[in-house]
Amino acid sequence: MFSILLKIKRRIKKLLKVQSETRQRPQATIQSRTVKVLLLVLISLLVGLLYPYQSLYDPLDMPREGEIALEDVIAPFQITVLKTDREVRDEVEETRLSEPHVIDYDTTIVSSAFTRMDQFFALVDSLQAATVPDDTAHAGDFPVIVSQRFPLLSKTAVEKSFEQDSLPKIHADLKKILQDEIYQIGVLPDGYSLPESRNRSVLVRRGDRQNIISRDKLYPVAMAYPRLLTALNRLSASDSIDVDYYYKIGLGFIQPNLRVNLVEYERRIDEALASVSQIKKIVDKNEIILRAGQRVSEDQERVLREMARSLREEAADQPWLSTILPPLARVILVLAAFSALYLFLFFFRRDMFRSNPKLLALFLVFALQLFLVYLLGVRLELSIYLYPVALLPIMVTILFDAEVGILSTVVLAFLLGIMHRFDFALTFMTVAVGTVACLTARQVRRRTEFFRIMYSTALAFAAYAVMIETLKLTPNPDVLTEVGYGLINGIVTSLLAIGVLPFFESLFGISTDITLLELSNPNHPLLKRLALEAPGTYHHSVIVGNLTEAAAAAIGANALLARVGAFFHDIGKIEIPEYFVENQLSVKSKHDELTPSMSSIILSSHVKMGRQLGEEAGLPDDVLNFVEEHHGTMVQSYFYNKALEQGTDEDNVDKFRYPGPKPQTRETGIAMLADAIEAASRTLDDPKPARITHLIQRIINERFQSGELDQCPLTLRDLAKIREAFAQVLIGTFHHRVVYPKKDKSEGE
Repeated sequence: MFSILLKIKRRIKKLLKVQSETRQRPQATIQSRTVKVLLLVLISLLVGLLYPYQSLYDPLDMPREGEIALEDVIAPFQITVLKTDREVRDEVEETRLSEPHVIDYDTTIVSSAFTRMDQFFALVDSLQAATVPDDTAHAGDFPVIVSQRFPLLSKTAVEKSFEQDSLPKIHADLKKILQDEIYQIGVLPDGYSLPESRNRSVLVRRGDRQNIISRDKLYPVAMAYPRLLTALNRLSASDSIDVDYYYKIGLGFIQPNLRVNLVEYERRIDEALASVSQIKKIVDKNEIILRAGQRVSEDQERVLREMARSLREEAADQPWLSTILPPLARVILVLAAFSALYLFLFFFRRDMFRSNPKLLALFLVFALQLFLVYLLGVRLELSIYLYPVALLPIMVTILFDAEVGILSTVVLAFLLGIMHRFDFALTFMTVAVGTVACLTARQVRRRTEFFRIMYSTALAFAAYAVMIETLKLTPNPDVLTEVGYGLINGIVTSLLAIGVLPFFESLFGISTDITLLELSNPNHPLLKRLALEAPGTYHHSVIVGNLTEAAAAAIGANALLARVGAFFHDIGKIEIPEYFVENQLSVKSKHDELTPSMSSIILSSHVKMGRQLGEEAGLPDDVLNFVEEHHGTMVQSYFYNKALEQGTDEDNVDKFRYPGPKPQTRETGIAMLADAIEAASRTLDDPKPARITHLIQRIINERFQSGELDQCPLTLRDLAKIREAFAQVLIGTFHHRVVYPKKDKSEGE
């Protein structure tokens, strides 16, 4: 899987990066210009039409929620605001919850229970009256007779009833308890007959009467028995009664009389749902929607949006030109902002403007920045101080330079202002915080330096929040909240930049200072191989690196890039180190047995081999330029003269040239001079300062007169400074030491 991803990455890089056959400075061809124009138009269309902060047809002066209306807003026609799907669902759910379950109270069951109780006590009373004192045989049959007629009663209770002297009182007490405690509300058949609901009320229908009662007051038969016992115990506290006897008699006359009417419940719900309206609010024509100086509420904003939607529908019926004018105006504004960036690059950063891959990288950073602002500000509706507007300034400054970063920040501020209804607060925050981020990200040579960017950006967000919210007279607790948001934003944005930067560096071959410092590590695989397999070349590369770094610093070029490029300029010699003189340990050279043309081919091959090794190792283009350009198109004079001695035609000089191209930048031009001077300095028998200075001047003159420096922007003043820098380094390299006298052995004897 990793190998597949690596192949995909290399394929993309080949499409985006400048190829080895065209290492020269990009030419302003018709195709290149066309790509630039198409890229500008495409990004303007995408941002102008797809950035979804607001509808393309929403009026810019339409106030939003939380804003203060500048003037009265009057409805030009009747406006009907519909409920959202969520509001309708919530209302339907609320309707279902507000409708209580319907329970029918069956009075016939209660009447039947009391009638049976009356019959029981009447029968017992009549049998007691008919009892003959001496006829005990017949008296023993009376409980059996009662039990047969009232099988639900306990036989023990029935037998005990004939022993009671105050049946009328017992009858009256039980009837009152059943009426007040049991059948006052009613009894359910069981605990599962009433469905569960979040509505804690039920509707009990008792004839023509309907009562809303709490679900907690309803109880099944199993709970009616304890209630009966509780009532009897309470009665026994004031009146001496046989609680056990009363309880056993009362159990036989408790019957469930409540029935859940689900059919009626569903019918009532259907009626209630039918009354749910889709309309939230109706605003009549000429009615004032919003008064000047009033803060816009959520409901008022919805009315304004509905008015805007109606106006858009009316505009749709107009000629097509009226329909496309709003989005066209927005696209033109975006195009103007990006065109300003194009003009700056054309006049002041021509090398970047000529590189379409770099322009694409810049626009991708813009796309990433706008997407994050949309995600946090539009979708999540977070505070403005959580918008990561410092991401683009940090990334563009590190990838390119501070000037491009600051201008890109201004363009981003214009874009956000246009997209967010000319929000000055957002525009000013982007410029202020972005400028701070650019200035602190100018020189980032270590990952730890992101901490400086982090706290600077966080403090900029916090300071901006304090100033703006103070001017708005925001309460102090809210100001502290916004300041906290700004601090968090600065920290998170810097961390995000750290994570995203390597992607752009690798994909587009952009060399940042961080990348160059990582490449300068001696433990880099290529440098390690060079030190082990070609130690002479490695030492030569280190000295060339010191020379190029000093010279680049002297003329204001990129000294770090010059040093790193010099370290890798001869990596192609790793494959065949024994064919290069600095690695030949024996007196006899490998080239003694080869023809001059073959030797020339072998020596020239280290340029192409170096390019191939560098691409496989993922070296950026700026470093690979040193591999291809450090010899330019110079003639290998030693083998060419040797070929002439052997009778080769002078017109075949091109066969002994390096493949080039000539140096295109100041750094590669310095590397060419340093490479030749370091190699030539090894031939000096007595490297005195005067001889070293003369050698440097001679080689610079030769390269200048041969035209090898024609395509790099080195001036004569630069060459003079380069000569002085080279002389200082080489004189220090070839300095003499004091010869210490040898100790005479005879002195110690």
